[in-house]
Amino acid sequence: MKFITLLNNKTPKFLRNKWALSFLILFVWVLFFEDINLIALFKTKSKINSLKKEWVFKENRIKEAEEKKALILSNPEKYARETFWMKRENEEIFLISPQEK
Repeated sequence: MKFITLLNNKTPKFLRNKWALSFLILFVWVLFFEDINLIALFKTKSKINSLKKEWVFKENRIKEAEEKKALILSNPEKYARETFWMKRENEEIFLISPQEK
C-alpha cells in the first residue's frame, strides 16, 4: 500500500487523470506501433528523396546519351576519327598531348 501512495505522490498531476493517461497511451501507440508510424514515415520520406535524386541523375544521363547519339548520327566519320583515332589508308595521325605545368 505504501508503494501505491508513494507512486501516486511521485507522478505528475496530469498523469493521474484517466483521460490524459489514455491519450498518452494512444499517442505512443500511434507514434510507434501502428502500421503508419513515425519511424516508417521518416524512412519513406528519405526513400522518396533518394529516388528523386536518382531520377534527376538518370534524366541527365539520358540527355547526355541523346546528345551523343545525335552527334554520332550527324557525322559518324568525325566521331570515329576523334574518339577511336581511326584513319584512312594513306593518312597519318599525330596525337598531341597537353603539356603539364
